[in-house]
Amino acid sequence: GEADRYAGKWTALMIGPGIFSLVIALFYFLPYLETRKKGLARSQGLYFACWAALLLVFIATHAAVLAAAFDVPLPTDRMIMGAIGLMFVMIGDQLGKSRSMYMIGIRTPWTLASEEVWIKTHRLGGKLMMLGGLAVVALAIFGVAGIALTVTLIAAAAVITLVPVVYSYLSWRREDGQESNG
Repeated sequence: GEADRYAGKWTALMIGPGIFSLVIALFYFLPYLETRKKGLARSQGLYFACWAALLLVFIATHAAVLAAAFDVPLPTDRMIMGAIGLMFVMIGDQLGKSRSMYMIGIRTPWTLASEEVWIKTHRLGGKLMMLGGLAVVALAIFGVAGIALTVTLIAAAAVITLVPVVYSYLSWRREDGQESNG
């Protein structure tokens, strides 16, 4: 369909900061909901990385919206995709250092059941996030845009998601088998 109307420039200017203000409030209150407080306390770097990475993506997206609203020619697709790639790098750098919690992380039944499986899975997941993020950032920097950049981002997200889930199950099975046979 066709758009009936577009938001005004002032709406475009204020929507991003408004949404991010809500995200800041959410990040302030989320720790009160975490039941594994020790895991969260030992994962402050990851918690901050998630907050900072989301801020980066919001800033890039808001800059793209403002550029469009004020007719400033910017490579907005590359800006946003590059910011998402940096988000992967920032979170991936801290993911392997995190400890078991319900709020943030690769939360499968197997990682939540075993601290050792959590650690192994998050170390692998962190490395994959960093590699996938670096690939997306590199393509964005070197001018790759459109479908190639989108496919790279989707492929990276798929690998970052699926490989650690399968790995967590296999690690848990291996650990469970050792305990049963030991």
